Amino acid sequence: MKKNIKIGIIGLGYWGPNLLRNFQSSKHCHVTYVCDINKKILDNIKKNNPLISTTTNYKELIKNSKVDAVVISTPIKTHYEISLDCIKNGKHIFVEKPLSDSIKKAREIVIKAKRKNLTLFVDHTFIYTDSIIKIKKLLEKKAIGKLLYYDSTRINLGLFQDDANVLWDLAVHDISILLYLMNSMPISVSATGHSHIKNKPENIGFITLKFKNNFVAHINVNWLSPVKIRQTLIGGSKKMIVYNDIEPSEKIKIYDKGITENWERKKLFISYRTGDSVIPHLDNSEALSRASDHFIHCILHNKTPITDGNIGLKVVSIIETAIKSMKKNGVSIKIK
Repeated sequence: MKKNIKIGIIGLGYWGPNLLRNFQSSKHCHVTYVCDINKKILDNIKKNNPLISTTTNYKELIKNSKVDAVVISTPIKTHYEISLDCIKNGKHIFVEKPLSDSIKKAREIVIKAKRKNLTLFVDHTFIYTDSIIKIKKLLEKKAIGKLLYYDSTRINLGLFQDDANVLWDLAVHDISILLYLMNSMPISVSATGHSHIKNKPENIGFITLKFKNNFVAHINVNWLSPVKIRQTLIGGSKKMIVYNDIEPSEKIKIYDKGITENWERKKLFISYRTGDSVIPHLDNSEALSRASDHFIHCILHNKTPITDGNIGLKVVSIIETAIKSMKKNGVSIKIK
């Protein structure tokens, strides 16, 4: 078993510098090679990290013996080709969300990585936040009672993309969170969306996912909002959770509020219950640090990542189904 994993990073644009910083900080790996099409970025990295090799050709990095695992932080449409090249050359993979831009491509990546016994990690970063880990524990303890609904608003003045709509960019976060919290796939998906800019993909989307036991999730994503909102409501039969990711410290609040059903003379009366609110303590460790450490741990100990290829495939499956629904004016489609 190797004690120190050699990391190569492809793509150092928006998210790449954060990945570089976190993998450089890890105790059990070191970054040996980086790649980007922007030579100025590479020159700057080389200046501050003279021992790191640089290239503008990602295939040089993948084929190099100084690399055990590859971190892919490139546009969605490139994930498939780069991932297959990594698998072909026996490299473990840490790929930015989503895994790929189609179910077919994502499935092929998963199957081929498994055949070669390579670690495939999809960076659904929110799963590694203290907030989502805490909510997961609350739900496992049934602290809020029977789950009723999940209602998320994830909006901002976003970065418009040519090859991916707002679902691929923002909705993937909530879908990965839901799969982690529920530990099950939805029964059906319906979605609507709109594009307000000519020749650009949808910039607004609304998704409804129905699960077993009458649990429903609604996701609102938007690139045309004047304000940034990252708020989720999780309703239970006993208590309710408000999760505000933008809040610097008090990200989770648990409210002892709800309704009580009372039957009198065969007639249903609804009464309201109001109790105390609780703010759980969170240490707010950086999620990306936890994710990168988990990736290295899984390689060293031959473990399956929490956000493995199968989770990545399920997220892609739901997004692709939602887009099909969107094109059919919001018709509900069963998840296969």
